[in-house]
Amino acid sequence: MYIYLSVSCVRVTFWPCVSSEPERIGTGAAVKRDVANLPPRGTFKVEMFGYIWQYVYTFYLRFWLKWLIRQVTGTCELQRICSGYKAGALRTTKAEYSLQSSKSKVLRGALEARKSNLEQCVDHIMKEKNVKPQKDPLFKGNLHICLLQITGYSSLYVSVEDLRKEPFSSENPEHEAMLLKLWDLLMPAVKLESRVTKQWGDIGFQGDDPKTDFRGMGLLGLINLVFFSETYTKEARQALSHANHPKLGYSYAIVGINLTEMAYSLLKSGALKPHFYNTVQGPPELTHFHQLYCYLAYEFDKFWVAEEPESIMHFNQYREKFHDSVKAHLQEPDACLTLAVTAQ
Repeated sequence: MYIYLSVSCVRVTFWPCVSSEPERIGTGAAVKRDVANLPPRGTFKVEMFGYIWQYVYTFYLRFWLKWLIRQVTGTCELQRICSGYKAGALRTTKAEYSLQSSKSKVLRGALEARKSNLEQCVDHIMKEKNVKPQKDPLFKGNLHICLLQITGYSSLYVSVEDLRKEPFSSENPEHEAMLLKLWDLLMPAVKLESRVTKQWGDIGFQGDDPKTDFRGMGLLGLINLVFFSETYTKEARQALSHANHPKLGYSYAIVGINLTEMAYSLLKSGALKPHFYNTVQGPPELTHFHQLYCYLAYEFDKFWVAEEPESIMHFNQYREKFHDSVKAHLQEPDACLTLAVTAQ
């Protein structure tokens, strides 16, 4: 039997004071709409109560409840988490919250430790919490994995951000080679006439020189496109054929870069933690991020074809619909955005 206490965060919205009667000026209709969109009376009071309860619980009650449960069970909160939940997102997210909420600098500091120091951090935590290895032999290994995942996620974001900030340079031989490789992977039977050519439009770039399309996501956008085309060549070429459909087509490369932005935003917001905590029993690395991109590219192509949009002009609408479905999936405890096809 294990006991773990948690309180969900409560969102508080401060609504502006709006008269129940619309002002008699030229914007009466707009004011009526504002009034109609206000929450039911009493909603603010309920949300404010929730906020106050969250504050009181976090800063006062939680400490004493944890102390009481420890007296009853003989184990600290981290022990109950590591033994009460199987390896994965549930265990790691709860351990992360416990460490973040702790009043101990030793516990909070573990979240910012380097990979090489994590084992020592676990020893310090065990000493701080008086955890005896003889009584709980699995605790050290389980907590170590949690910390590898938590700190690894932060390190992964730094690596991804570095690639995003690195601009594509036509004067860099490695960048140029990567771009030409993308063409060869997607169009093996067609020779590129020159470096600057309208042919780039055949794989979904906007102009004669693709370098201008990488401004938003930098080198990260190109690396993802190449990774998908090289690792899942059959699926990438199939997606390109769908993109070139006369009615249901879309700009393959531009959409691919847009999906890189989606993956980057999900990573930055922390939304990808459940996925990586469930799929990587250690620190996630750049390859894992590129694999996630492959999932998004493959699934978006399937989604687009199934939805049969009237035209590319509705891209943003369908992009948001797909984005919402991905975020909803990531909120599930067993979230796993892994491409279920065999890599070449």
